Amino acid sequence: MGWAQKGTTLRLVLIRHGQTDSNLSGALDTAWPGRSLNATGREQAAALVEKYHQLVGVAPQRLASSFILRARQTAEPLAQEFSLPVQVDPDFREVRAGLLEMSTTQQDTREYLYTAIDWGTGNLDRRMPGAETGAQTLARFDRGIARLCAGLEDDPQATVVVIIHGAIMRVWGANRIEGLTLDLLSQFPCLNCSLTMATGSPTAGWKAELWSDRKVEDWPVVPGAQPRTSKEAREQLEAVLFS
Repeated sequence: MGWAQKGTTLRLVLIRHGQTDSNLSGALDTAWPGRSLNATGREQAAALVEKYHQLVGVAPQRLASSFILRARQTAEPLAQEFSLPVQVDPDFREVRAGLLEMSTTQQDTREYLYTAIDWGTGNLDRRMPGAETGAQTLARFDRGIARLCAGLEDDPQATVVVIIHGAIMRVWGANRIEGLTLDLLSQFPCLNCSLTMATGSPTAGWKAELWSDRKVEDWPVVPGAQPRTSKEAREQLEAVLFS
């Protein structure tokens, strides 16, 4: 049974795309079209349908996706399951890496990470090298969410789904979703094909229900602990699972 409850406000489900080879290498792959899903990513996308039924439990009214290839590929099984068209929207793209694009160096990946974290503290004038500021990044993602939810805010049973990317999930979540703390988002990036869910609306604001498949309060957050990249979080999880 999913966490969705009758009588709530509009339900927003944010899903990170499936795994790519750039995820494995830690490359800052943010430009169009980007790497396609690898074999594991395709398996994750196929398994996403059952996970969605378990965690959400109700069919979406709308399904959207970033225009980057891996997100569109991840959306396909859900589109088939619910017989919905995918609304491909460039405003849902990843946080652009700019001059850091495709780098795998620790210096560049940490700069990308800490710039995104700084945006989560409210320093939205800071610019990703050669790319957008935090304010510009939030504004275009807000536009996408507003389009996705348009006309549904008065429907307490409406659910909308969008397939997006890891860094924008953290940045937008920190700034727009009540209950998602910066410590949580810094320490536990969303895993590939994981679901984050919030209830509310673009005008009333959003409240967190799930973060990366788990209830927000179930994450073992350590105040002030070291932030982690998505690659570091995945490798740590794999070490625990396969040790």
